[in-house]
Amino acid sequence: MKQTLMGNDAIAWGLIHANVDMVSGYPGTPSSEILGEVNKIKHALGLDLYAQWGTNEKVGFEVAYAGAMAGRRSAATMKQVGLNVAGDALMSAAYIGNLGAFVLVVADDPGFHSSQTEQDSRMFAKFAKIPVIDPSTPQDAYDYTKIAADISEHFQTPVMLRPVMRVCHARQIVELDDQTNFQPRKGEFKRETSRWAAVPRAGRLRQGYEQLDRIEAIKQYNWENLIQPEFDKCQGKKLLILTSGTGDGFVKEALEDLGVEADVVKCVMPYPLPEEQIKAQFEKYEKVLVVEETMPCIEEQIKTDKVYGKLSKTMHLIDEMQKVYIQEALTKLGFYQGENLYPVVPFKEEVAARPPNLCPGCPHRDIFYGIMKVFKKKKSIYPSDIGCYTLGINQGAIDTVLCMGASVSMASGFSIADPEKYVVATIGDSTFFHAGIPPLINAVYQQHKFMLVVLDNSVVAMTGRQKPPQRQYKEIDIKKIAEGCGAETYEYVYTNNLENTVAFFKDMKKKYDQATGPIVVVVREFCVLDKEVVDAHIPLEFAQVNGEDCVACDQCTTVYKCPPMAYNEAGVVEIDPFLCIGCGACLDVVCPTNAFVQDTSRGNMKDEDKK
Repeated sequence: MKQTLMGNDAIAWGLIHANVDMVSGYPGTPSSEILGEVNKIKHALGLDLYAQWGTNEKVGFEVAYAGAMAGRRSAATMKQVGLNVAGDALMSAAYIGNLGAFVLVVADDPGFHSSQTEQDSRMFAKFAKIPVIDPSTPQDAYDYTKIAADISEHFQTPVMLRPVMRVCHARQIVELDDQTNFQPRKGEFKRETSRWAAVPRAGRLRQGYEQLDRIEAIKQYNWENLIQPEFDKCQGKKLLILTSGTGDGFVKEALEDLGVEADVVKCVMPYPLPEEQIKAQFEKYEKVLVVEETMPCIEEQIKTDKVYGKLSKTMHLIDEMQKVYIQEALTKLGFYQGENLYPVVPFKEEVAARPPNLCPGCPHRDIFYGIMKVFKKKKSIYPSDIGCYTLGINQGAIDTVLCMGASVSMASGFSIADPEKYVVATIGDSTFFHAGIPPLINAVYQQHKFMLVVLDNSVVAMTGRQKPPQRQYKEIDIKKIAEGCGAETYEYVYTNNLENTVAFFKDMKKKYDQATGPIVVVVREFCVLDKEVVDAHIPLEFAQVNGEDCVACDQCTTVYKCPPMAYNEAGVVEIDPFLCIGCGACLDVVCPTNAFVQDTSRGNMKDEDKK
């Protein structure tokens, strides 16, 4: 059966066709679509499986891993920075192992397209001493998912599947199994305390030796089943290129374009490698080039005087793969002396680009505007967090972004380090559940004085509008949780009237001045992309600019910064009617000369026109 699939969809089908019946995790680009697609397949085919989001990656990992302990085939999905959150559980799971298959899908993001770091999760797998599979294409993503499950169950170890963004979001015609004969297992936990609850030193030391033996056995499996067949295809060229992941496709294209001959060996499982068997092959070649992204995972394992790559600075050290980097490496090694076929992609600073902005009508914009209007920038610090609200940085409403939940912890730190300033932190609802509660408890415990604004739009908006806990179960309420942590807590229900928002934060400033510990403000919002609720919140009050009143003060384009607002050729701000969604929020407060007025010609649309 052939289907045109995105890489993440292919992974989802791979999980289904590997009879994985427990999937958990946490959304994060570029991994988010995997679990969502598993759910779509589940409902379309009426399959008996568990596929749910956890409150964070550690929780998602542990839910799925418990299933593998009980003999079910399980998987956890996340992005590379999410693996940091699940790292504690992974390191122990790598010692303990599993009975049913346990596939850890970690999507990396070379080039920082939607992440704080471009860390290479293959190195994390090496650190944890678990095998890692590195797909190059959506077809690989499907095939290797099934291979990963089989290896995991055979060797009773977690196996990492590590697609990168260009695999996750690429599309390809993928050859799938003809039939979906899904056979979920009945889990049965078998008590084995010496394994599942081994305590240091004796229990863990024994498992540590078992882990070393397991890695050696997997190396031999890797050689016999995955690597030796690749060497058997080689034709005896002077140059050997070892590839992994997306590097494989780039190498094959570059060799064809440049007219360079080389033997190419694809490392499906870049860790653990059978080092001695691979090094023995190097005698046949003048030089060996390793092409991988983003860190020297393969190169470190098989390094000899003949091996060139990142450690020798022959290959690029940062950013995602490009053919120009392979061309440069071949030139350095003396295998290419022709013209430069590939242009160097310029840095983004050299190209005039429009930065990403909050959506037109997004309530986050008004809240940030209200905060800055009351808590002046020179007298305040604005720590924030990971989410679509991070785009408030374009309004100047964010000073720091570190990692999930750090806005709360850093607010504590800033309140100690610079107590003369107001500290106003912002965090989303899903991020609050993910990692914001422990630092809030710490702040109450230590009596750190700051204001935490929880932007509760009841959706995980940045990664595809997944539903957070309070959306599913109303009994889970952020305000009650904050109160339960001991924080002084207030609530604001968003309105498009900016005067109300500014007035509310003026009141909160008074509360802040009187407080002795953290203040939590829960703002009840909505997401303009949330089709289930948005119609009830947009009044269809469209704005236009009275050009005679516009004095080009930049307040709307630099502080409020709504995408429809831009200067025209006459140097006057105008509003793009195709981008304005009719929230009406800018009609008051934003413009000091009241140049924004309602466009009455668009204010009386019929219901069918609204749709």
